[in-house]
Amino acid sequence: MRNRTFASILALILFITANGFGQSTVVSKTDSLVKIIRDMQNRIKLLEEKNETSELQQLLNQAEAASKEEKPNEDTNKAFKSGQRSLQAINPEISVTGDMFGQAVVNTNGFNPENRSGAYFRVLGLHLQSALDPFSFTKIAVEIHPEGIELGEAYMTWSNVLPNLSLTAGKFRQQFGIVNRWHAHSLDQFDFPLAITTLLGEDGLNQTGLSLDWFMSPLWADANSLTLQITNGQSEQLFSGEAFSFPSVLGHLKSYYDLNPNTYFELGLTGMTGLNNFRGFDDSGSLVKEPNRSTTLAGADLTLFWEPLNRAHYHSFLWRTELYYVNKQTITNDSTIKALGGYSYLDYKLNERWNAGVRFDYTQPFAVNNSDAYIYQVVPYVTWWQSHWMRFRLQYNYKNGSVFSEPDHIVRLQLTWAAGPHKHDRY
Repeated sequence: MRNRTFASILALILFITANGFGQSTVVSKTDSLVKIIRDMQNRIKLLEEKNETSELQQLLNQAEAASKEEKPNEDTNKAFKSGQRSLQAINPEISVTGDMFGQAVVNTNGFNPENRSGAYFRVLGLHLQSALDPFSFTKIAVEIHPEGIELGEAYMTWSNVLPNLSLTAGKFRQQFGIVNRWHAHSLDQFDFPLAITTLLGEDGLNQTGLSLDWFMSPLWADANSLTLQITNGQSEQLFSGEAFSFPSVLGHLKSYYDLNPNTYFELGLTGMTGLNNFRGFDDSGSLVKEPNRSTTLAGADLTLFWEPLNRAHYHSFLWRTELYYVNKQTITNDSTIKALGGYSYLDYKLNERWNAGVRFDYTQPFAVNNSDAYIYQVVPYVTWWQSHWMRFRLQYNYKNGSVFSEPDHIVRLQLTWAAGPHKHDRY
């Protein structure tokens, strides 16, 4: 602005001076002055633009230098988080399963010593599951029968207490083979095989203790796992029926083989031992210490499963077999219960909703001197899934053997349903 003012004053002085020389030279000198003024204005404009550009460049340089300054290490900043979980995360996942059936005992009486024709509500299962924290979770199964309420399972599991090793503590169905681990409502047939209910007890092996599960490196198979369980001898049929003075110990080794992209084969071996003698106080308050008597069990299981990759929703084939052996010392030292049993079944998925199969059972009675006694059963069945939550099953049981005067014929129609996120979970 000062340059422009100076130029204007200079132009005015020149103009006044020019008037003193006469009228004749006014026009030409005026044109010259106008040209000079315009040149000076152009130069002033160029200088101003150059000055503005210099200031802008200086600001840009300062901004670039500031951006290159070293930032504080964000990793050193601590983040403080609450140890509490949100209300939604605290609430457990709850599922409910219902299991009812109607049966017809096909003989002249319509009943036998174990069954009677009629409609029955078998169980209402209440299943709860929740993650307790990032390291453990819990599962609880409460069974509500018409006769009363029973605790099926209640346990918590710590996953990866060591690499590939998990720990479970509580009451759980034990890993003796495969099917003993399942709940009744999730079986591939209506009932447990005869070998389980006859040799392992009416409800199978369900005890309280600890379970270690180790997912081993693939050594001789595509995958291997080892389960070790130490529990009370709560089974009245196999052990003492009480909390342990000496616990029952179970080991289960499983090997998994991929035969091809559609088929796998699984082989398992189980061993178990415990004491069945009584140690404690009788009804009169007297101390009783019976001599040690042991119970030993062994088992083997195999599964062959085929499921086409692109048709898995519509077709599959399953063959499963298990064998059991029990050796129990009794109060009389020279008498021992030795019993062998097993089952095998085939199950084929016909389409999206229909399954059909047949199971064959064989077992010796759980009794001494049973070498010539046996029971067998043939169980064909068909299952229709109305949806993932509703299932109907029609099953026929033909049971016979050396201990029967005449065979048993039972026809059952089963209805099971599920509400909640877990549907028909096996366990």
